Amino acid sequence: MASHTKSVILAQHRANDDLNTPLLPQVARADSDLEADGMRAPLDERIIAAASAALEDGQTHYVDVPGIGPLRDAVAEYLNGAVGAHYRAGNVVITAGLQEARFLSIQMIGEQYDSIALPAVVHPGVRKALGVRSRNPKTMPADPAQGYLAPLDAIAQAAADGCRLFYLESPSRLSGAAYAADEVAAISQIVADKDAAVIWDQGLAPWVEGAYASLAALDSDCARTAAIGEAYSGMGLASWFVGYIAAPEAWVPAMQSQKQIMAICTSTASQYAALEADQLYTEARARQLSRLGGLRADLLSAAGQAGLSVVGGETVNVIALRLSEDNANKLRRAGIDFAAGRLFGAPDVIRLNVNRSTAAALSALS
Repeated sequence: MASHTKSVILAQHRANDDLNTPLLPQVARADSDLEADGMRAPLDERIIAAASAALEDGQTHYVDVPGIGPLRDAVAEYLNGAVGAHYRAGNVVITAGLQEARFLSIQMIGEQYDSIALPAVVHPGVRKALGVRSRNPKTMPADPAQGYLAPLDAIAQAAADGCRLFYLESPSRLSGAAYAADEVAAISQIVADKDAAVIWDQGLAPWVEGAYASLAALDSDCARTAAIGEAYSGMGLASWFVGYIAAPEAWVPAMQSQKQIMAICTSTASQYAALEADQLYTEARARQLSRLGGLRADLLSAAGQAGLSVVGGETVNVIALRLSEDNANKLRRAGIDFAAGRLFGAPDVIRLNVNRSTAAALSALS
């Protein structure tokens, strides 16, 4: 390749704001790191043993691109039980983490549509995935009073304007706010009326206190919803990069082909570790949900006493605050890392992971 051509390509890359969007760390790097997407959790010895056994059995080679059969079965069964979906193994692609799931779904499903509508406030990984090859994104307003979810009238307007593919987070990756059951039903009706489709990020659903409504549950024919998320959140697998896409079978071949080009397959040993995590998940999640729920309740009380403005949300693993730049600088001076809301599209908000170190962050603000 000629040096001039390389210079042009590099200049185009530098000028692409979406492609240069920084990603949040996958896992907390220290106790003071409240920025990461994934929570810190120890690996159960049985998960480690399952990965070791897979390696010793020679599971170091390429496997089926969409994932090993038993794990695809397990993820489909888990989603059917957890959110009322209707998936089979043929609907599931195991991905190398959630960012790969975002990219494959946005790019390959996006090929079927003229544009994609997404909220003004969304995980920075979405913008980064769009930066590779623009899919004519249409921005919908995000309502601060609804935890920065796109309101129903904005979704309906985008559909009326001709957009037939939507990217929605529920719960929101910034605030943890989730659509209520009646709102999900309304979204489902809008989508059905316009013969549209949705990429539905439900990765934070396991951390919702109380009932969670998934759009996938209303797509009984598995015809118009691609649900994405992390596999077995909170089991210590965040740094092992195991995610999923659960989509109509007709959409799977294109994503599978692109995945093969990008990464051949997801790490085989990681998949066997996730398969073991499936056996332990229900009990472990219940314990963590109870623990995090108690921590978050204490944090919300402390935030109220400190006069801080909390963005409403239903998940126990994150807390979002409206903060001035002066207060954000207090956290920086205290050595606390946080997820900056400007990366999501909400510059006056920060997101903190909920753990035993979060109280120190609130103390720094009081």
